[in-house]
Amino acid sequence: MVSLRIKQVAIFVLIWVVYASTYLMRKPLGVIKHLMAQDMHLSKVQLGWMDTAMLLPYAVLQVIFGPVGDQLGPRKTVGICLFITGLSLLSFSSWDSYFMLLVLLFISGAGQAPCWPACCKCLSSWFPDDALNTVFGFMSTSAFGGSIIASAVAVYLQKMYGWRYVFFMPSFLVLSLSICAWLFMKLPSELRITIPGKEEKTKKLGSNSNPSLYELWRIPSVSEMATAMMCLKLVRYSMYLWLPIYLSQSLNYLPEQAGLFSVLFDVGAVIGSAILGYIVDKYWPKHPLVPVLLSGFVGIVSFILFTLTAQWGLSYNSIFMIAAGAGVCAPDALLGGSVSVSIGEADGRNCGATVTGLINGFGSLGAVIEGPLVGLVTDWFGWNAMFLLIIFLSTLGSMCIFKAIMIQKRQTRSRQLLLDPELN
Repeated sequence: MVSLRIKQVAIFVLIWVVYASTYLMRKPLGVIKHLMAQDMHLSKVQLGWMDTAMLLPYAVLQVIFGPVGDQLGPRKTVGICLFITGLSLLSFSSWDSYFMLLVLLFISGAGQAPCWPACCKCLSSWFPDDALNTVFGFMSTSAFGGSIIASAVAVYLQKMYGWRYVFFMPSFLVLSLSICAWLFMKLPSELRITIPGKEEKTKKLGSNSNPSLYELWRIPSVSEMATAMMCLKLVRYSMYLWLPIYLSQSLNYLPEQAGLFSVLFDVGAVIGSAILGYIVDKYWPKHPLVPVLLSGFVGIVSFILFTLTAQWGLSYNSIFMIAAGAGVCAPDALLGGSVSVSIGEADGRNCGATVTGLINGFGSLGAVIEGPLVGLVTDWFGWNAMFLLIIFLSTLGSMCIFKAIMIQKRQTRSRQLLLDPELN
């Protein structure tokens, strides 16, 4: 058992580091936008299309290639995709063409697409079912921890070498980690290890069924969870890729200050994700979406307060940005992680990565439209309009989660009536 615990910790650390590294290929774009706009004379709309160039393939291919993690296996999937991602941005500093930068970002986004579903499938196979929400709560900190590290590294590289070189050294690290993933990111079944608490589910996975994406979409509450993810990801990536330039242009932060301050959103996300996963397993194991809804309310209120107090100074900005990050980002691990994997693996489907890719990929469409949408809104109506849009989308996402809760309650009630008709 001690040996198993060591292996579980080792695989968790490996997956955490591997997925965190994808943000080295993603987050620096938000940090360098301000200087890119000055040096290349780009409009906000053009900056927004750079977001789309990276996030459109990420969203679409995550839905299409989500099954790759089930068919090819997490180890090969992550190893190959991470290698493509690292290689794509290695030459970012060499190009002066706006079009070529779009192409490189497109390839990078495509390479990152299958990584999260495959990581989720691998991680869920190593831990018992009654601890998955807690595990995924801590696992989701890889996204936000990776974002923090990526922001800090980008700020340093930008200051020392210029904005063109923020992807150069991180690309080598990602290439190295792709080799580690290929060698060590194995499933328990590959090592002939049985995980206590998963034996019963493993025995059910003898089904040859191969449901289509449309059939999986029709599973109750899947479409609601996917729509909520779309709203929350649009909000999250608006903060990732526009907060630094907002702080520079609207609140007169220095570029370095803006890049470092934007990390506070991720700090809140790390804290919120870890706490939410623990709370779900401890108090709401049968109704994980209830605390997700409460977390969404925290995010909405925090954004409202941040908007009202934006001119009050750094202290107020920091408090409400940390709270907003906790409220908006914490649900990500459950909606696009433990809950979606559980739905995909239930009833012998063996489609954990596929359902995760479907929900997370559809949700990433919010990140795709975020760039041009925020660019247009801020160009036409100013920065305050961006935060009004964010508050509206956060509210819409919470409404979708509430609908999913109602659907799941009706399902639970129907099962109870089937088991005991006298309850009617």
